[in-house]
Amino acid sequence: MDDPQHVTSKVAELITSKISPVPRYEIAAFPSDDSTRLCVSLTIQNGPSYPYYYTHDQMREAYVRHGDRSERASDYELNDLILRGIHKTFDSLPSPRKYSDVSFTLLGATYKREAEDELVFPRDLISMGLLTEEGQVTNAGLLLCDQGYLRQSRIVCTRWKGNEKGSVDGDALDDQEFTDASLISLLGNAEAFIRNNSKNPWTIRGMRREENSDYPYRAVREVLVNAMIHRDYQIIGTEIHVDMFDDRLEITSPGGMLSGSRIQDMDLRRVPSMRRNEIISDIFGRLHYMDRRGSGIGRILSSYAEFSEAPQFFSTDTYFLVTLPNRSTSPLAQTTMDLSEHQSEEEIGQLAEPKHQLRTGKHQLAEPKHQLSAQNAHDDADWELYCFRVVTLKERGQGLRKNTVKQLTELFARYRYQYTFNRRNIADAFSMAENTASVLIKKCIRRGIMKKIKKDEYCFVNIQEQNP
Repeated sequence: MDDPQHVTSKVAELITSKISPVPRYEIAAFPSDDSTRLCVSLTIQNGPSYPYYYTHDQMREAYVRHGDRSERASDYELNDLILRGIHKTFDSLPSPRKYSDVSFTLLGATYKREAEDELVFPRDLISMGLLTEEGQVTNAGLLLCDQGYLRQSRIVCTRWKGNEKGSVDGDALDDQEFTDASLISLLGNAEAFIRNNSKNPWTIRGMRREENSDYPYRAVREVLVNAMIHRDYQIIGTEIHVDMFDDRLEITSPGGMLSGSRIQDMDLRRVPSMRRNEIISDIFGRLHYMDRRGSGIGRILSSYAEFSEAPQFFSTDTYFLVTLPNRSTSPLAQTTMDLSEHQSEEEIGQLAEPKHQLRTGKHQLAEPKHQLSAQNAHDDADWELYCFRVVTLKERGQGLRKNTVKQLTELFARYRYQYTFNRRNIADAFSMAENTASVLIKKCIRRGIMKKIKKDEYCFVNIQEQNP
């Protein structure tokens, strides 16, 4: 800045006049590296007086962060900010129901069995946050009472025929909706649905569960519990969805990450534990349904340590999706084809036979015009990633540097064909400038490796669909 004093004064004036309440911030000038000019540093400190409004033209607007964008807060997001400002969560708010309107028989019996202790009613309900001292049932109480008065707590479970919803071969093989019950009952019903619709369900032997099943019990339990305690119950008309396919299990819950981040852009080993519903989380912890140390994702991933396909996590600002592969259709990790991440496009090309006849062990997968059938996909550790490397990058990645090929492979492994990304995601993933990420995107678009969905939103091109 040529005149840092004027800049700091102007910024301070704008913050004071345009932001309400005034946030905590620090602004100061400091010399640049060459000492010929001064720079201005502005640091905005975190909250806690949520929400912060931008005032202009006699209007007050609150904004929230969605990925790399700042957008105007929706009604339920604004309510969430207000609750955070008064240090409350939705499940702690009192409801119109009184203690005489509900019962907690299932909670009491489950607590006695799991925690080996008896609840004293109504004293313990007040200490747990399920009841106010005035006798009003909180939202958490409505979710855990026998009647399950909050309609949006329901869970819809569907077993689809094949690998897609509503395929031409038929619709649902089994479809059930669980509602008007305690979260404890809903959890048990959802688990039973998944078990009953698995070809190889988990079984009980003595005091331990046998885990040679389609879906590991502890991963299913962890995902369902997380969906219940972290979902946004303020979004009326929504529910948790459990969708079972031949090759996978998908569990979707309303509400994105509490921080506004996207789970697919984060290091799964370092996802911070943030609880949207403190009371429900605490009670599920007491019942040993969850770990209070925030290690749930690690346990889910470890359940698939011996398999080549790992669970997938995806979120937007409105929903959270977890995909568990069917372990009965997923090969073991030691059977994976060892393709080095450092292979160049020339080395990748050597893996492809003439006319793209890809040979893997005893199986010869060959189709004209790159129609690579996935009928033998179970014999390959990751068929989709394999085809991207040995076909897409071979055919359309000519001239790309070795490091670029490696980066594209890593990026594809994260987003695949079904998820979108932007230049900030690429920049953060590979510690590069956003301009450099833009150059990479343009190269890939020219080569037909990527395509633009809308402004600053891209996805990978599936050349198998383009060449039927």
